[in-house]
Amino acid sequence: MNTEIRNLPHFIIEVLSVLMLLCSFLPLLAYGSLEGAQVPIHFDAAGNPDSFEDRQVLIYLPILSLFLFAVLTFAEKRPKHINIPIKLTENGRDFLYANGWKFMRELKLCCMFMTAYISYWTYAVALGKAASMPVWGIIVAIAAMLLVMARATYLVYNWN
Repeated sequence: MNTEIRNLPHFIIEVLSVLMLLCSFLPLLAYGSLEGAQVPIHFDAAGNPDSFEDRQVLIYLPILSLFLFAVLTFAEKRPKHINIPIKLTENGRDFLYANGWKFMRELKLCCMFMTAYISYWTYAVALGKAASMPVWGIIVAIAAMLLVMARATYLVYNWN
């Protein structure tokens, strides 16, 4: 199946995903200014850092972002490999194969937003510009992922 960018909204989603991926790498540009700084590696439910390491942990989140981007791009290019837990009708299967790339592209944007958000706030706390990470960004990203998955599931199961 050919999964090129098919319309303007999904072109914008793809561009935003790439920009969010690049944003997760921005803290690495100031890696040298964090010599001896304590970088948070875990935040509690209120957004307060509760575990710290040295600056080398800033490398891991952009690598994770790149890995997620690659896996979700692979899934976007091969919608027949998306796992659906029930047997689909022929129409549902055709719908999934034709539109699974949209689901993966939207999910990729949510994941890239969350990793860029976490990268930024980890860096801001490490520099001392913020005391904690606001949790609203994580809540928005998770809610968006759940909405994307619920919409895709509804469409696949109710397609006639």
